[in-house]
Amino acid sequence: MNHGTRWKGIVFDFDGTLLDSTREGLSRFIRIAMNLDLEVNDDMIATIKRIWGVPGHILISTCWPHISPETFMREWETFDSANPIALFPGVVDILAVLAQHVPLSLLTARSWSTHAQMRFHGISEHFCFVCTLDDSPMPKPHPESIGPLLEQYKQRGIKLNDLVLVGDSVRMDYVLARALGTDFIALTWGSSSRDDFLAAGLDASCIIDTLEELQTLFFS
Repeated sequence: MNHGTRWKGIVFDFDGTLLDSTREGLSRFIRIAMNLDLEVNDDMIATIKRIWGVPGHILISTCWPHISPETFMREWETFDSANPIALFPGVVDILAVLAQHVPLSLLTARSWSTHAQMRFHGISEHFCFVCTLDDSPMPKPHPESIGPLLEQYKQRGIKLNDLVLVGDSVRMDYVLARALGTDFIALTWGSSSRDDFLAAGLDASCIIDTLEELQTLFFS
């Protein structure tokens, strides 16, 4: 892994990485389903938990293939926009520090509610580029999902191998980083645990348990 000043840009995931949405997001998802009179039972909840972290339309189609994912997503995003989810403690401070040194970007499977969440928490100013599900030709973890961000970085003379991806999910974030051949930092407070990342083949030196470690790793 390239460390510290050799990284010229940082690509963050949003949900479960900066936004404390793993547990809250699950309860909201179930609430929206019930509001739409969809069947929600113990087996369904177990399925949702098992595949949680995949793009919303895939999650919805898996659970209720007979309904329109667009209808569900519209209800979900509208609710999230009106009821912001908390950031993890320390996120605002670490973003402010890192943004002084390298251009930060956001790559998320969340749609338009991303911007409402960012404005509410006052972190939009720290990001040069934001790529939501609406902006990308393909959802994560498809390698093309990062295409719009790479074009933005290219205009600054920053190449793919100058970047480090930061995320909380083996299924979404680490799989993407591995497909791209880029450096990756795993955070253990989201959808995947330290053991999950180790089992997927990530070196222990690339796994952190606190935001303070992220700052230390970057400047090491």
